[in-house]
Amino acid sequence: HGFTKVIALQHIALCILYNKLVRQKRQQEQLRNTLQTGLMAAVTDPLTGLYNRRYALPHLRKLAERSAQSGKKLAIMLVDIDHFKRVNDTYGHLIGDAVIAGVADRLKDGLRAVDLLARIGGEEFLIALPETTEAKAQAAAERLRARVQSTPFDLCDGNGAVSVTLSIGVTVSDGSTALPAEVDSLLARADTALYAAKSSGRNQVNFSLSAA
Repeated sequence: HGFTKVIALQHIALCILYNKLVRQKRQQEQLRNTLQTGLMAAVTDPLTGLYNRRYALPHLRKLAERSAQSGKKLAIMLVDIDHFKRVNDTYGHLIGDAVIAGVADRLKDGLRAVDLLARIGGEEFLIALPETTEAKAQAAAERLRARVQSTPFDLCDGNGAVSVTLSIGVTVSDGSTALPAEVDSLLARADTALYAAKSSGRNQVNFSLSAA
């Protein structure tokens, strides 16, 4: 009887230990999931689900470093929704948010998995396309612009639709850009090209050639 009692006590102790380990594992998994969720939230735009500026700019520098190492070109686009304030003023901010999210989805659907897409401002997006020449970057930008222009966004209440267009500024590295200052210069060129597209009437792509 004494031996049986010892075995029973050991079994109980083992069960207690097992249950304790199971609880600890679950707590660790919950903590890890919470941490991962928190990390994702820190680098993700909550409206569109795209990466935000905090993630995009460091990642862009990594893409530039890889471009410099491989000698292959890196295309950068800055994309802006034309007359977006008019959308907010006419239809309200909820519809405006829906339009931003819809544009984000169409941009994402028109890009490759290796491309970077991020929302970096209210209605402004950053796109980076590794291993992309000037001709391919121009074609991609025109395709994205047409994708958004071609189909209006239905209003939530079923009363019509909202049509929006994009202005896009594009530049391409020469395959040797890696330093942060050089990446900033690329962004500045893309921004200048975007401004030119908007100044020339919007709903168009403007291309900035590499600096000599």
